[in-house]
Amino acid sequence: MTETETDPLIATARELLSARLVARTWGNLSRRLSPESYLITPSGRDYTEMAPNDLVEVTFDGDWIGDLKPSGERGLHTTIYRERGDAKFIIHTHQPYASALSLGGDLDLPSDLAARVGSSVLPVAEYGLPSTRKLHQAVADAMWHTGSRAILMRAHGTVLFGEDPEELVDLAQSLEVFCAEVVTDLTGAETCGSVRRFVRDGFGLPPQVVHIFMRREDAGAVIGDDSPLLLEFRETGLPAYLDDYAQLIGLRAGKTFGTNLIFGRKAAYFLGADLAEAEAAREVSRKNALAAKVAASLGASPLPRLDSTIMRAVYRWKYSKLKDGG
Repeated sequence: MTETETDPLIATARELLSARLVARTWGNLSRRLSPESYLITPSGRDYTEMAPNDLVEVTFDGDWIGDLKPSGERGLHTTIYRERGDAKFIIHTHQPYASALSLGGDLDLPSDLAARVGSSVLPVAEYGLPSTRKLHQAVADAMWHTGSRAILMRAHGTVLFGEDPEELVDLAQSLEVFCAEVVTDLTGAETCGSVRRFVRDGFGLPPQVVHIFMRREDAGAVIGDDSPLLLEFRETGLPAYLDDYAQLIGLRAGKTFGTNLIFGRKAAYFLGADLAEAEAAREVSRKNALAAKVAASLGASPLPRLDSTIMRAVYRWKYSKLKDGG
């Protein structure tokens, strides 16, 4: 493959990014190469900059060939490929509404979706920290018990497998539409609001944004969002219900300046080194707010404090450096 050609993994990753089914470097994709090996996206690499030679070949024994480290969820991909000979392609997404519903139990599916996933329910795998055997085994158990080729991972995301990447992207989008309807009926979440974007050297900055830039020298950009979905948590704070929120924001966000989500009087503000990072914080926080509303309706709890602390530390010292080429 020449430098000008694009592997189907990369094309699919960018399609998922465009459809907002993944954000930043989260999620992962793979395609089977042989009965006991596959090609997978690398750990912490920006999908918009990924090249074919960044992809990593992994064997079922855990060995890999490539210049970069493969995704930490390669054990999950190995498990699925071993158990399902019909799996030729795997995508792991962090789609918002499906992730929010992962805090509940198995979801009964309408007949058309049931036929597509091969199960009458969309199963929820029990919780495990990202990249751990506990999580991978939980997904395997859900797969074995239901036969579904789409599985929600509690507080994490969705994994789907099949023979064709385009069909999987379409299936992921169809599931997201279904999950959005369920979340809206369950919570009545109001997601609309105005969004304003600011950079440190911009003109006419509002006083609240000026104050944020003064307090946070590491922030090069701020995004303000006044949607009711977010402002509902202005007084109580927004704890971590989802893994990627724990990684990017932390255990809880409130009115203090220590996280990349700060609640102001009339808007929630998201911080980043640039607008792309601030937007990632916004997307993850909005998804976590949806999860919080689902949790309130179903009686689910936030992530354990220790788990959130571990994930935040791993992200800060590992994945963010990988994205920056460190």
